[in-house]
Amino acid sequence: MAAAWAQRFPALGRVQATTLALRLGRGLGLGGGSEQRAWRPPPAVAVVAARRRAGLPAVTVARYDALAADAQSAPERGVLERALAGGAAIESVEALARAWAELSPSERRQVADPLRPAGGGGTGPVLIAGAPARQWDQTTCGSTVLALLAAAGDPVLALWLVTGQLMPPGLPREMRALTPADRADPDPAARFAALQRALKDLSNAGGLGPLPWPARFGTPPWGAARVARHPGVAFRAVMIDDTDAPGFAALLDRADRALSAGVGVPLFTGGDLASGPATAVPRHVVLLVPRRDRAAAGPDQAAEPAQYTVFEPARGQVHRVARADLLAPAGPRAALGGWAHVCWAVLPGA
Repeated sequence: MAAAWAQRFPALGRVQATTLALRLGRGLGLGGGSEQRAWRPPPAVAVVAARRRAGLPAVTVARYDALAADAQSAPERGVLERALAGGAAIESVEALARAWAELSPSERRQVADPLRPAGGGGTGPVLIAGAPARQWDQTTCGSTVLALLAAAGDPVLALWLVTGQLMPPGLPREMRALTPADRADPDPAARFAALQRALKDLSNAGGLGPLPWPARFGTPPWGAARVARHPGVAFRAVMIDDTDAPGFAALLDRADRALSAGVGVPLFTGGDLASGPATAVPRHVVLLVPRRDRAAAGPDQAAEPAQYTVFEPARGQVHRVARADLLAPAGPRAALGGWAHVCWAVLPGA
């Protein structure tokens, strides 16, 4: 069927449903792509943490400052800072500091940087307590990405994924949707699967106005934007037409600035009409991951990257893909889950 479409309609080789929707919008005078809308880059975690610290009572500030002063490494200080930025109670931050002291080196790496490949390099498999960080089923690619996006910004959530430990008195937002049995499950793969299912339910609720988004279709972009979480950051769903090279490049420029602030960017990927209508809609979700050699630059010093680091949840692996290959797709890419096109982004920033 796909081959027949490609032979019959060769001109449709880069046309997606989002291409048609955006072109129709322009034709009706409804404006162009989202790159024309005003936008502010997301703040770095350090900025969010400093703002929260400034609003805390003096006694709480003193307790947090004591923890930061006692931290033995930059990763530990970063973990405490992200917990504060994410809104954790000071009791939870103190419990996190005590738990950190008991973690193995491998556990510390996974809590501090859940999306870091297991081998320590720039690409390769991502593990959670030795279990592959893969999507639970064919419909949970989006919720897998949302889970790791949240864990990358919230070490309390990351610690639970890696060790099963809870940090009282509160729970991360995603964990409130879990049953007590799921929260207490000793199997890291089962905990991760339960989190995926809970996030899928959250993102699909109200996906069609008063009705939920059909479960068999995975996660809608607008539901992902509503549920996506990183300290101090709002997200919005952005439709992409990758045949509009200047517009897509402008969108990637905004993604670059978000990545430089340390915030991941979920991307929805798919095929085109040359392979049949069923492939020309969002079919998979991947995550642009902040590069460790760029995230310290901050959103105002972002340089255009030659390559992106991408987490792909079907295999639970981090890949690299060239910016040029996103702008001018020429076939399926492993980094995009075997699809050729980017059709939506869940863009951080206001």
